[in-house]
Amino acid sequence: MLTGAIDGGGTKVMTGLVDEKGNVVSRRVEGVPTGDIAGYFTRCVTMLCECVSEAGVTLEDLRGVGMSIPGMTDGKDWVYGSPSAGWGSFSALSLLVPLLGLPKESIRLENDINACALAELRYGGGGSDFVWLTISTGNGGAVVANGSLVRGKSHCGGELGHIKVEYDSPELCGCGGYGCLEAHASGPAIARMCRQAGLDVDAAGCAELVRAGDPVAKEIYGRAGMYLGRALAQLANILNFEKAYIGGGVSRSLDLLLPSIRETFDRDALPEARKALIERTHLGYDASLLGAAALFE
Repeated sequence: MLTGAIDGGGTKVMTGLVDEKGNVVSRRVEGVPTGDIAGYFTRCVTMLCECVSEAGVTLEDLRGVGMSIPGMTDGKDWVYGSPSAGWGSFSALSLLVPLLGLPKESIRLENDINACALAELRYGGGGSDFVWLTISTGNGGAVVANGSLVRGKSHCGGELGHIKVEYDSPELCGCGGYGCLEAHASGPAIARMCRQAGLDVDAAGCAELVRAGDPVAKEIYGRAGMYLGRALAQLANILNFEKAYIGGGVSRSLDLLLPSIRETFDRDALPEARKALIERTHLGYDASLLGAAALFE
């Protein structure tokens, strides 16, 4: 049986139908602005309906519809907010139920990086003790311990993006705090460092300059990697995780970040914690989409 999946990203939306083995049988990908929340959710559902039509089924034929949310959520209905998307608190089901025409029991929600971790657990053979970190519009995180996702008391466990990594010259984060990882090592943070250094490029353009040997771009990527290593080391000292999986658009340049990530991690983590592997997810861009489907496993 097929499951409907919506990967609601901060800059792009992917929808698809996923079979029981984790194969995506139809998909749509679009850039959808987050400024209009109702319009954002309407477009997500429209894209999913296009997938349903392409597969020759109906929404009622699906096992259910899972959606990964680019922000903190209670996993049932409410989105508490999303710094990267610019969202405050709202009810997601009040939007999705009438748009989909399905009972609320057939719709499930999860934080997007929690969804990535569930996909790693269900489809990626990720092991039973790992963390998942994204480097994209924001820096989201998730924790799996003893084979279970750690959600926390208010369903906001694993928010790695808001670990404080800079105190001397902290930047303002979308959450309202200063010095968060997301304010110093996300895609927009790398782009800001480029502008401050006189480079008119985004994170992807900065990576191209690094590969071309530009010393300024190399220093910027090294600094971002340092912040990522600092955050992961703090978490490793608490959890002693086996692996750290890294995803998101900027992770395509992980080879450029990894030297400074590893150097900082090995310096700041306890000896036993340093044994952790740090690698890019094997699920690629499908991680959050597969995670939305995995909500029905």
